[in-house]
Amino acid sequence: MRKIFVTILLVAGIAFTSNAQTRPMFVGAGVVVSLPMGDFGDQSKLGIGGTAAFEMEFMPQLVGTVQAGYISWGAKDEAESSEGGFNVSASASVSAVPVMVGGKYYFMPDMGLYGAAQLGLYFVSADAEVESNIPGLGSFDVGGGSSTEFAFKIGGGYEIPVSPKFNVDLSAAFVLISDFTNIEFRAGGKFAL
Repeated sequence: MRKIFVTILLVAGIAFTSNAQTRPMFVGAGVVVSLPMGDFGDQSKLGIGGTAAFEMEFMPQLVGTVQAGYISWGAKDEAESSEGGFNVSASASVSAVPVMVGGKYYFMPDMGLYGAAQLGLYFVSADAEVESNIPGLGSFDVGGGSSTEFAFKIGGGYEIPVSPKFNVDLSAAFVLISDFTNIEFRAGGKFAL
């Protein structure tokens, strides 16, 4: 049974690879600005990060996407206390590594306007730090934590052809994550392989 399964996987892999060589493929990267929403927005500032993407055309108007990146949000309020010449301040930050798969649908074959949807995981970590000038206390990490969150992203964008092998890609998406929902704006470029 194992030999049959391995043979099927091998044949499928060869078929996909040979078929993929005839399909247009693209790689790209972009800058992300993330606007936190809800409770997450009450606690966090604007997020900044970047993503890398791979795309493969399945049909003239349908493209599969794989995207990974890094986004970091700072704390909205930093606590400070000053008494008797001693200063204490606390700050926190949240960061995420998104790994998403999905697709883009171009509304017209010759136009750059598209709708997009992706599913994936956000590997989220939070960290808090206290700084002070109190002798013997100094600065230290309060702690933090990490979690893996399921994410769904839906949005759209517009691609502007700059040359036959390069497009500028501008997009916006609503990212639904349990405690970290946000609106994401991305500006990047993609190269045809």
